[in-house]
Amino acid sequence: LLPKCHLFHAVHQDSPFVPWRFKTKYILTIHDLNALSENKNPTFQKKYKENLQKKIDRAFIITYISFFTKKEVEAIFKTDNKKSFVIYNGISLPHTSTTPLLIPTSKYLFSIGTVVPKKNFHVLIKMMKHLPEYHLIIAGTLFHQYAKDMRQEIIDQALSERIHLIGTISDEEKHWYYEHATAFIFPSLLEGFGLPVAEAMSFGIPLFLSNKTSLPEIAGPEANYFSSFDDAIMATEFRNGMNAFNDKKKEALIERSKIFSWEKAANSYLELYKL
Repeated sequence: LLPKCHLFHAVHQDSPFVPWRFKTKYILTIHDLNALSENKNPTFQKKYKENLQKKIDRAFIITYISFFTKKEVEAIFKTDNKKSFVIYNGISLPHTSTTPLLIPTSKYLFSIGTVVPKKNFHVLIKMMKHLPEYHLIIAGTLFHQYAKDMRQEIIDQALSERIHLIGTISDEEKHWYYEHATAFIFPSLLEGFGLPVAEAMSFGIPLFLSNKTSLPEIAGPEANYFSSFDDAIMATEFRNGMNAFNDKKKEALIERSKIFSWEKAANSYLELYKL
């Protein structure tokens, strides 16, 4: 049971804790509706929607981590004109890096995320056949069958020497990979925000992203967006984007990354706590 309090902030929509005492003010932060896209089971969908609707009904303020998520929620759930705010996540990377165990022997593209179907990493495998001068490093947990299938596909395509699924890494190693990468590549299909995109942006490296869900909102106009997941088209769009990249674009990416600050987020939430 929750202790008595004046205000309770659930920082994720799936939190099991809800203060049902009427006098306790309740702020609900919704990150995404990915669960509804990933699990189409009718029973799950019904229960998830009912549970989240109850939390929305109970909240006196709803916050979202992107305008995309806000629009998505308001299209499915009844929010009854409740006070709502978009407060972006912040970037929190160490100031120093650690040299990782795997150092590519040539230029490399970097990506990071749990290796599951929604991240869509498999489309990069055939794309890499068109980019023989590059390596590809994908960091992130490898527990899912999707990751095992990707490993086999990499072997089948004879790309084991150039595509590396390296598993989980430390923040300091992640810093190193961002710092030395030729570009960041992220073909994800479902993102409520897309934190790796904001992190990569802070290093001013070229971004190549899917044009799905929240990614265009977070990355802005200086990023490159794949128009298709056809491997030849992706490779062509990658080369075109690299040829067009310059110092002005680099500076614009770094400047945009400053929007995503935990200090700004904390101050925004503090203002809501005072309401």
